[in-house]
Amino acid sequence: MARASKKSSTLPERGETSSPPALLFRVFDAVYRFLASLKLAVITLSALAAALAYATVFERNHGTPAAQEYVYQTRGFAILLAFLGANILCAALIRFPWKKRQIGFVVTHAGLLLLLAGCWYAKLASDEGQVAISEGDVKDEVVRNDQPMVRVRQVNPENPQEALREWELPFRPGAFAWGPGQPRQYPLLDSFNPLQLIGGDDEPREVLTKSGDPFVLVAKSHIPASVPAMEHVADPSGAPMAKLRVMITPPGSGEAQDLFQDDEMRWFAPDRRVYKVVRNAGPAAVAFLTVDRPELVDDFLNPPADPGNDGAARFRYSDRTGKERTYDWKLDGQEGKSVTLPDSDLAVKYLDRVAFPASEAGLAGTVGTSSIPIAEFEVSKAGAAPLKHIALAGLPMFPNLIPSAASVDKTPPKPLVSINFDLPPALAATGMGMMGVIEVLGAPDGTLRYRVWGRGAPGKTLGQIRSKGELALGREIAAFGGSGSGPVSMSFGVEQYLLKGVEREICEPVVLPRGQMGNGLAASQVELAIKGPDGQPVTREFFIRRSPSSEPVWKTVTFPGAAYQVAYDVDRRPLGFEIKLIDFDRTFDPGTQQASRFRSDVRLTDKAAGIVDQPYRIQMNEPLIHGGYRFYQASYIREQDPRTGQETGRVQSVLQVGKNPGRPTIYAGCVLIVLGAFLQFTMRAGLFSARGRRERAIAAARQVEASRARGERPDPVALAAATAGHDDHEPL
Repeated sequence: MARASKKSSTLPERGETSSPPALLFRVFDAVYRFLASLKLAVITLSALAAALAYATVFERNHGTPAAQEYVYQTRGFAILLAFLGANILCAALIRFPWKKRQIGFVVTHAGLLLLLAGCWYAKLASDEGQVAISEGDVKDEVVRNDQPMVRVRQVNPENPQEALREWELPFRPGAFAWGPGQPRQYPLLDSFNPLQLIGGDDEPREVLTKSGDPFVLVAKSHIPASVPAMEHVADPSGAPMAKLRVMITPPGSGEAQDLFQDDEMRWFAPDRRVYKVVRNAGPAAVAFLTVDRPELVDDFLNPPADPGNDGAARFRYSDRTGKERTYDWKLDGQEGKSVTLPDSDLAVKYLDRVAFPASEAGLAGTVGTSSIPIAEFEVSKAGAAPLKHIALAGLPMFPNLIPSAASVDKTPPKPLVSINFDLPPALAATGMGMMGVIEVLGAPDGTLRYRVWGRGAPGKTLGQIRSKGELALGREIAAFGGSGSGPVSMSFGVEQYLLKGVEREICEPVVLPRGQMGNGLAASQVELAIKGPDGQPVTREFFIRRSPSSEPVWKTVTFPGAAYQVAYDVDRRPLGFEIKLIDFDRTFDPGTQQASRFRSDVRLTDKAAGIVDQPYRIQMNEPLIHGGYRFYQASYIREQDPRTGQETGRVQSVLQVGKNPGRPTIYAGCVLIVLGAFLQFTMRAGLFSARGRRERAIAAARQVEASRARGERPDPVALAAATAGHDDHEPL
C-alpha cells in the first residue's frame, strides 16, 4: 500500500525524473506563488517608494519634463508598475474562494487594479495641451507642448509668403543640453534608434529627415533654456566690424566701469548704406566707421584746420596735368558763391546746407541723430552742363553724385570731384552734457585709426580734435579726464576687429531658478542640406528656437534657386470644432500687478453637432466641456510679434486642454479603494469575523450573569446573543 501510495503521488521520488507537464506545472505554480507573495509586495512597494522619492527630488532640480522623461515615462517605471499590478492580482486570486471576512480585501485589490488599468488606458488614449487665443481670434487646434517637432516648408524664392510644401519632423531632443563636448543623454532603460545618430560622444548629430526627402536636416546641439544672441565671425562676404570696450570713471569714484556691459552692445557693425554706426554712451558718443580708400584715412586724421561754424568741404580732383589735388573751402557765409579749383577747369558753386531726415530713412539709430547735415554743390566743367553734388557730414563713403530720375535708363555720369564734408560735432559748452565724441576708423589695409573730439574754445559748441593716431588691438586710449582734469574719465580700446565679418543669430543657454526648471524656451542648432545645381550638397547651419507665443517663428534659409523656412514648433492636433474668444477679463490684487483671477468669454461652433456661436464662460473651477475635452482657464500671456519678439499690447488667454477617457475608470478605482478600506476596517472591528461574534457573545453572557447575580431577569436580547455565540466554533 505504501508503494502504491507513492506511485500514485503526483510528486516524483528522489532520483526519479518528473514528466514535462508536471515540471511545467511546478514552474508555473512557483512563479504564481512568487507573484502572490508578500515578499514581492515588499520589494515592489519599496522600489516604487524609492523611485517616487527620487523622481520628486529630480523634478525639483530639473523640472517636470525631465522627471517625465527620465522616470515616469521610462520602461523601467512601467515594468515596476506591471509587477505591482501582477502582485495585486495574484495576491487576490490565490485566496479564492473568498470568505465573507475577505470582502474588504477583495474590493481594495480590485480598486487598485482598476486604478492601474485606468492610468494605463489614459496614457494610451489621453491628450493634453494648450490653446492660446487673443480677443477676436478663432482657434480649432490644440498645441501639445510636450511633443516638440521641427516644421520645414519650401517657399517660393520670389515670394516667401507662398508655401509650396510642408514637412513635420518629430524631434525628441530631451530635457538636458547636448552638443559638441556634451554627449547626448538617454533615459534609463529607454530606447532610441542608433541609426539616427551620426558622430561620437564629442559631436552628437541626430538626423531628423527620412530617405526620400528632398533635403537633409540634422540637429547638432540642443539647449533646453535659451536666450537669443548674436555671434560675429569672419566671412569673406561680410563687412568690417569692431568690438569696442569703453570704460568710464564717474565723479568721486576711483573704480572704472564698463559703459557697454552687454557684449552685443560692444560690437559695432556699420550700416552698409552709410558705412558708419554711432552709439550715444552717457557723456560721450562712440562711433565706428570704415573707408575703402587711403585718401579718406588721411582726411580722417587731418581734416581742414579751420572748419568754421558751418563746416568745411575738402575737394579732391585732378588738375590739368592729371595730378591729384585737394582744396579746402570754409563754408561760413558762402551760400550762392562759386570758386574755381586751382589749376583746373572745374568750377564749384555752394548752393545750400540742408538737413537729411535720418529718422525717415531708418538711420536715426545708426548715426545717433534724427537729421544729417548735407552740403549741396553745383560742379561744372568747361564746355559741359553742371552736375549737382552732395556731401553728408561725417559720412565720407556716401556717394557725392545721385543720379536723377530722368537718367535712370541712361549710363550714370561720373562725379567730377570727390567731396568730404567735415563738420565738427556739436558739444555742450559747459556742464555735464555731451562732452565729446570717440571715433574709430577701419582702414582698407586692416589697420585702425582713432580721433577724439573734445570741447572747443569757451562758449563754443563745436568740438575740436584732442587726440588722434593709429590704434592697435588691445591698446587702451585715455579719451577724457585721464590726468584728473575732468569730472569724468573715459578710456576706450578695440578688443576685436574683423575686416570682413558677419553677424549670425545664435542662442545661448540660460540658467533658470530651481522652481522654474523646464519652463525655458528650447533651441537647437541644425544643419539643412540640399543638392545644388551642380549636384554637390549645399549646407546652411543656423539656430531654431521655440516661440514665446503659440505661433511658430520661421527661420528663412536661402539656397541657389530654392528657399526653405524652418521652425522649432510643437505638435498641433485639430479639435474638430472652433472656439472664438469674445472677451478676456483680469482682476488684480489691490495695489499690485498680480492677477487674482481671470476669465474668458468664448463662443463655441461645432457644425457636426449643430452648434453655432454658443456662448460659454471659462473661469476658475468652471471649465468648458465639449467633445471629450475640458478647457480650464490656466493663465494669460502678453502677446509678442513672432518675428521681432516685441510685445504687441494685446493679451492672450491660455486655456489648458485635456482629454482623458480613462478618467471614469480612475475615479471608479479610487472609490473602490476607499470602500475596500472602509470594509476592511469594519470587518476587523467585528462585523463579519468569528472573533467579533465571540467577543459580543462573551460580553452578552457577562451581562446575563450580572443580571442573575442581582436577582434580575436577564435582558432577552443579551440572552439571545450569549446563546447564539456559545456554539460558534468557526476558527479565526
